[in-house]
Amino acid sequence: MSRFAYALLAGVALVGAAAAPSLAQSTAFNGPYVGLYTGYNFSDAETKTTGLSQDLNQDGWSYGGYLGYGQTFDRIYVGAEGEIGGNDLKGSKTLAGRVTSLDANETYGLSVRAGYLVTDNALVYGRVGWQRTNYEINSGSLSRHTDLDGVRFGGGVEVAMTENVVARLEYNYTDYDKLNYNVGTANYSVQPDGGQLRLGVGYRF
Repeated sequence: MSRFAYALLAGVALVGAAAAPSLAQSTAFNGPYVGLYTGYNFSDAETKTTGLSQDLNQDGWSYGGYLGYGQTFDRIYVGAEGEIGGNDLKGSKTLAGRVTSLDANETYGLSVRAGYLVTDNALVYGRVGWQRTNYEINSGSLSRHTDLDGVRFGGGVEVAMTENVVARLEYNYTDYDKLNYNVGTANYSVQPDGGQLRLGVGYRF
């Protein structure tokens, strides 16, 4: 079973467990919403070739937008969210005598969220989902763009600033699939993973 399938199963379990109470209450976190985010990413991409293994460290800013829907059941919150954005995430390393660089570009994903209302205006939540990001790898004569799928886990705090405006602070970790490539007769692989700390501001309808 793929990591994406495991993530979906975990998300279904989160939603199922959280949705056990039957009576919904009207709060600032109910209904559809849209928002914008910005954050800082830091990643360790493990690069390998025969007999060698090194971490290719990346860091940089991310930005984008999200939309979703959520509902509270007593003090339990469940919801689903989609996002699209971009990255300015770069890093390079010399491996087997070749300078290898890896840049992250556009990204999008889907996730489920479940949490608890610690007050009527403050929500603590976790998320699990799927993320796809476009990477550009350059190594010797090779220059290649490819999309990598990843499993994302995270959590944060969301606060209702007004009746319709909500702000959030969250941390996410994403583990991407491995990319295999060749430069001449040499075989290489790179597998990005890393964290993201970001701020978001949303509007609930």
